[in-house]
Amino acid sequence: MTTKDTIISLLADGDFISGEELAEKCQVSRAAVHKTVTALRNQGYIIEAVTNKGYRLKESADTLDGSRMERTINSSISSSKVSVKLFDTIDSTMLEAKRLTADKKIHNTVIVTDQQTAGRGRMGRPFISPKNTGIYFSLIYSPEGGVKNPAVYTAAAAVSVARAVKKLYGAECKIKWVNDVFLDGKKICGILTEGVANFETGRIETAVVGIGINVRNSEFPPEIADVAGCIENTPGISQNRVSRNELVAEVISDLIKVYDGYSSGNQNVTMEMIEEYRNRSLLKGLSVEVNPVAGLSGEPYEAKVLDISPEAELVVQLKDGTVKKLFSGEVSLKSSLFTR
Repeated sequence: MTTKDTIISLLADGDFISGEELAEKCQVSRAAVHKTVTALRNQGYIIEAVTNKGYRLKESADTLDGSRMERTINSSISSSKVSVKLFDTIDSTMLEAKRLTADKKIHNTVIVTDQQTAGRGRMGRPFISPKNTGIYFSLIYSPEGGVKNPAVYTAAAAVSVARAVKKLYGAECKIKWVNDVFLDGKKICGILTEGVANFETGRIETAVVGIGINVRNSEFPPEIADVAGCIENTPGISQNRVSRNELVAEVISDLIKVYDGYSSGNQNVTMEMIEEYRNRSLLKGLSVEVNPVAGLSGEPYEAKVLDISPEAELVVQLKDGTVKKLFSGEVSLKSSLFTR
């Protein structure tokens, strides 16, 4: 851990710590402590200095800090340690994850960026990822025995985002099967799950889960302006800004706990997640139009959403009474309450 990381960690509680104590714990000189504090202030950290009391961290800028995310995540999970790779700007965290896993197996690695120049969602749609307004990250997860059901990984990611928003902002989210998180009727998060297969065994060994969250005000393109929203622009949300570092750490910490439970066969963890996914469903009881994924045969058809299965499938009833489970597909609502 660098001197800078150590000082941030020591000051994290918001209490005064003397320069002498900081120097002793960092094993550096008082002058080095002063120099590091100055560098942190230049980064946007608000550090108060009071004679005979020392230094105190009053507030930190919302600058993305990979080391901070990594420390927070690893302090709350019991599985193998997580590595965070931070980029100021990148084409896509999903593409970077694919590059990293092209020739080797990687586990518990998170790629985070402040901006994507080629972000994408499901069906190859572009995912608008402007700088300083959202947070975009991908988790590389390679469980022992391979990936059992990608839909569960997507569902768990949506639940973890909803839990984080509830904990940090006090707001309740809804989930549109299978990968969108809504707050106050607006989409604030999109999720994309892709697999990395072992061609020798034919098994999907790694799940790459991409999450994009709209945190604060942004100019959305006209084609999505009616449905897209952001957390901090939602009525009733506290004006006390939440650090994006904390938001990423909260989502990833919860997500890895769920994934570890699912991979190890812990039914309690899995069913608790699925039950919450059901309770947060935006579609249950509504009529929807099901559009088959590109490349699959079949025409769009109307159905009523009955439930979410234990395997995160959408359970629907067709007009003739037939009950069907959807593993994947595009769903658009036929409802005056929602229009996309």
